[in-house]
Amino acid sequence: MRLENKVALITGAGSGIGEATAKTFAREGARVVVADLNDDGGRRVASQIRSAGGEAEFFHADVGAPREIEAMIKFAADRYGRLDILHNNAIFTTVGRVGEITLEGWQKTVDVGLTAYWYATKCAIEVMLPQKRGAIVNTASVSGLAGDYTLGAYNAVKHGVVALTKATGIEYARKGIRCNAVCPGPIGTPPLLRLEDSRPDVLARIREAIPMGRLGEPQEIANVVLFLASDEASFVTGAFFVADGGLWAHSGMPSLSGQGPEW
Repeated sequence: MRLENKVALITGAGSGIGEATAKTFAREGARVVVADLNDDGGRRVASQIRSAGGEAEFFHADVGAPREIEAMIKFAADRYGRLDILHNNAIFTTVGRVGEITLEGWQKTVDVGLTAYWYATKCAIEVMLPQKRGAIVNTASVSGLAGDYTLGAYNAVKHGVVALTKATGIEYARKGIRCNAVCPGPIGTPPLLRLEDSRPDVLARIREAIPMGRLGEPQEIANVVLFLASDEASFVTGAFFVADGGLWAHSGMPSLSGQGPEW
């Protein structure tokens, strides 16, 4: 097992990428703390892990609140005696053109999507330093590498997550602590899938923009996170890994010949 005897904490683990990662970590031998604001989702994931023979505990945490970040890190360390892996994954975003975003929406997006990643990292490092080893994996995005219409706040925090990942990676490289990021493209998580009912035309355009012609699956991102968290990535730090079906590789320029992805 690739994570045998490791202790992992995943935020936003009650659904989507976080859920897939928590279950994948558990299958690979990790003891998992499932952290989420959604009690029903978090408890369900922890229960399903235990039913499958894994070890998991749910911890209610609003990562927008620094004291709750402190509490979840302490819970993991107290419950299992160590913390080997932190996966910062929880997210909130407001939508709108840059000139139309509210101050409240901007601040909450930054609090949950960037400040919480930094503070959880800070708290985890305090536990990992005496161990002389640890792995931090941040969920960034292809939106942290380019811009999107009406997602300016999300773009800002995800660019920040990539930068935070690089800084953390180089600063703690000689302390045995690695930090990397995964940059997913559009993934079939509950928020995006809800567009099937409300705006099927939008979701159709998103699929068409992806060279593979489909949304990614949460498990496909969890597989990347697993690699980055495992000892197989022992020489990988300060890096970001794109998993987006080819979206970022495309310039956005329409085909000059008229031939598109179908041929």
